[in-house]
Amino acid sequence: MSTLTPLMKASIAFAYIGGFTFVALGVYRSYRRRRLDPLLLVCISAISISWIEAPYDWAVYAQFPPAIPRMPSWWPLNMTWGGLPAAVPPGYISYFVLPAVIAAFVGRRLSLRFQWRRPVTLLGAGLIIGFLWAFLFNAILGARLGMFYYGRVIGGLALWEGTKHQYPLYDALAMGVVVMVFAYILGRTDPQGRTIIDQWADSRSTGRLQSALLSVVAFVVIGHVVYGAVFAPHLVTKLAGLVSAGPTEQLFGGVPNQPQ
Repeated sequence: MSTLTPLMKASIAFAYIGGFTFVALGVYRSYRRRRLDPLLLVCISAISISWIEAPYDWAVYAQFPPAIPRMPSWWPLNMTWGGLPAAVPPGYISYFVLPAVIAAFVGRRLSLRFQWRRPVTLLGAGLIIGFLWAFLFNAILGARLGMFYYGRVIGGLALWEGTKHQYPLYDALAMGVVVMVFAYILGRTDPQGRTIIDQWADSRSTGRLQSALLSVVAFVVIGHVVYGAVFAPHLVTKLAGLVSAGPTEQLFGGVPNQPQ
């Protein structure tokens, strides 16, 4: 894979176009509302945690085709084997915000239709849709079709274990939890369209600017806490030597696999 395939080009385009579209829509909605829109705040939260992708890749032995452009070496904790793909920062917006928006919509509709409690319904919809989205994106588009591979997994917790197409199911669960939180935040709004975080920021601010800054900081902190929580088990199992099952073949020609 010394050149970009059509699938790689489509995936990179999804990262940049999707990220730009969601941010632009969030800016437009914020302009209309005269306050930061929840969509824009979730976009900010998503891109703020994108630096964690590199150590996450290292912990789960994720490896990408050499043809994909990479971030420069100064990228924080650039531990991805071969370098972090350059499309990751904007791609985090596309990857997390799209399923979160869908899950928030589905959760709110189900809550209204069946009179279910909105918080529980949003959390459930977010986890299920997030898990399925991560499985389709990471297991099928990634591991099966070759956008990236997982060199090693925890034995007994992966599909297609022992082949280069192996996929750790706990990865889909981790990503589902992040989507669940974003979906909850997007769907749990008051009649003014404020999230519970915006309401908290308003109650502790004397002006709209201060409230907006508090909301941004809170969204960034929440994103890091949630992602840190789902990353921690991967890090522990990696350091404990439990991520040991995998193929002996070279994942990409001319590129050695990440050592254990």
